[in-house]
Amino acid sequence: MNQAIIFLSIPFLAAAIGRAWWVDYTYEPKSDASKYNRNFSALEMYSCADYKYFTSQQCSEITRNKGMFNAVRDLNSDGILEHWSVGVAKYKSGKYPYANVVIVSDPNSKEIQQVLTVELDQPRFAAFFGKGNELSLFFCMECGNYANIQWKNNQWALVWPEPYG
Repeated sequence: MNQAIIFLSIPFLAAAIGRAWWVDYTYEPKSDASKYNRNFSALEMYSCADYKYFTSQQCSEITRNKGMFNAVRDLNSDGILEHWSVGVAKYKSGKYPYANVVIVSDPNSKEIQQVLTVELDQPRFAAFFGKGNELSLFFCMECGNYANIQWKNNQWALVWPEPYG
């Protein structure tokens, strides 16, 4: 019986497998954030429109996985659509210097209805996934680290289906 033995070195194996880019992704927010929250010094809303935040390859992967940075949905089933966008903000001060932010606004007037935050020690990746009247905020593309967006007590909330952190 013929047998083949293949030896792979650890560095070769690690290079072959690679590390998902979203694990190490950071983007330092620089734009004015005053209209969103008085506690933010800067904010960036993620987009693939001009490849400012992500490369074309990263954007293709996000799209292929059905991720998005903007969505128009009626998540509270009141017959009125909301515009959802995700990004990253820098706090002026506090325990955590950054936050992933979810901006809920009127799709026509652009009036901000609510800002949801997830505090972070450094700026990180986040994207929406979901369809129909469901939307979740994921912090990677191939893991279970996410929060569902739900209407609770007359406001939007990030609901964690499993322990986060």
